[in-house]
Amino acid sequence: MSDIVKLLKTKFFLIGSILMMIAGVILVVFVSGDERLMMGIPMIVLGLLLFISGYITPVVSESKNGLAIGLILTIGAVVMLMGFVLYEYTMLIAGLSISILMIIAWPFICCQGTQGIKSQVVGVASAHDSISMIELSNKTGASVKLTSEIVYDAIGKGILSGRMEGDTFVRSAPSSTSYSTHSTTTKERETVKVLVICPYCGAKTEQGIGKCQNCQADL
Repeated sequence: MSDIVKLLKTKFFLIGSILMMIAGVILVVFVSGDERLMMGIPMIVLGLLLFISGYITPVVSESKNGLAIGLILTIGAVVMLMGFVLYEYTMLIAGLSISILMIIAWPFICCQGTQGIKSQVVGVASAHDSISMIELSNKTGASVKLTSEIVYDAIGKGILSGRMEGDTFVRSAPSSTSYSTHSTTTKERETVKVLVICPYCGAKTEQGIGKCQNCQADL
């Protein structure tokens, strides 16, 4: 039961769009005259546009904002149907007006919401050493599936530094480079050369050499 409730919450925007189309079809089929063209056809077209845009932007349509808009769309569709059943033209206009307002507001909410939710998910994930997708979903309001998609995409683009272990994001520790300084003491050995003076020619020759470098006499 809880899974069904969660599914309805995440898909409520699409459900509201479908209800708009259904209300439009009912008006086109059962209402005659100008009301059919003025209300029924716009409801079908607008509902279809909302459904398509919500389907291709689940980041927003499955968020809390999407849930709120889905509820309002559902209210608008119900009000229109009640107006049709009760023959209340005012209720028909009210339901259509609610739907049109959501159509106008949706592009702005969609553009801002997409970036906002992605930034929120990435920000919360990067603030934890490890966090499960369920916990991240609870903190951000995005669905678990959507949260996972955002995290995987952010890891792939290098926005998030870490990895996925099952359904848990594990942040990579900041890279640190350790430098070890070795103090090397170089001892230079000083060599003292002893020169020997040749008794025959007076030339100086390094000690250890058997012959004079000048006259070749034995030293």
